[in-house]
Amino acid sequence: MCPSNRSDWLDPLPGWRRRLAGWLFLAGGALGFGQATEWPHTVAPGRFLIEMDALSAAVDREAAERYTAFGAATTFVSTGVTANWDVQIGVEFFVSRKFEAEGSRERHSGVGDVFLRTKWRFLASESRGVALALLPYVKVPTNSGGVGNDAIEGGLIVPAEAALPGGFGLGAQVEVDLHRNDADDGYDAYGYASAALSRALAGRFGAYLEVAAGKSSGGAPWEGTAGAGVTWQAAENLSWDLALYRGVTRVATDWNPVFRLNFEF
Repeated sequence: MCPSNRSDWLDPLPGWRRRLAGWLFLAGGALGFGQATEWPHTVAPGRFLIEMDALSAAVDREAAERYTAFGAATTFVSTGVTANWDVQIGVEFFVSRKFEAEGSRERHSGVGDVFLRTKWRFLASESRGVALALLPYVKVPTNSGGVGNDAIEGGLIVPAEAALPGGFGLGAQVEVDLHRNDADDGYDAYGYASAALSRALAGRFGAYLEVAAGKSSGGAPWEGTAGAGVTWQAAENLSWDLALYRGVTRVATDWNPVFRLNFEF
């Protein structure tokens, strides 16, 4: 999530970082309501918001190579400092990944990394239904079991939202990250954009469609991912979200299901 709302634990193996970028886009830690695209909303002072990828997985296969990954309880906790500014901490509580190729197998599992973020909503117009925010983040390498790349990384996310006719809502974000390169001798810049179209349905249910694309300065091909999800407002302060994403370019992750929850108190 987004990291950024995503993490790099899935890809310490050389050559697989770009191929799994679709998963990294959409299955990370802090999530907006009902999708991976960040929203510019901030948490009120004195309140706390827990955003969790309760269960997430990724499957990618090409020729004789297969990569699978699993994450549980990747969690962000946010609290407000002012009406338009909050601070956030995220932890990847459990990560497991497996790479298989030509009869060999490599598997790692453990605790992932910690993410420090803050969000400032600098524009909010209720009359026009438009909002914008800035969300810088830093990843602190705290992983165990070889599930991370042991590098400090960071970036800046700019989330936006707009109310549309017919009860639809549009969320979008652009993002620039600095990730450790595959050679482990420097950093590559990574550009990323996503958008989600959502709408409330009957009762407490909702649905959304989401697309994402990204490109590295390291020369790898661009990655594209598309998906859909359903949300359920179980209570006033508790919502659930089930989504499935599919890579639409060769280097993107093939499949990525995610089960999320948001709880505010």
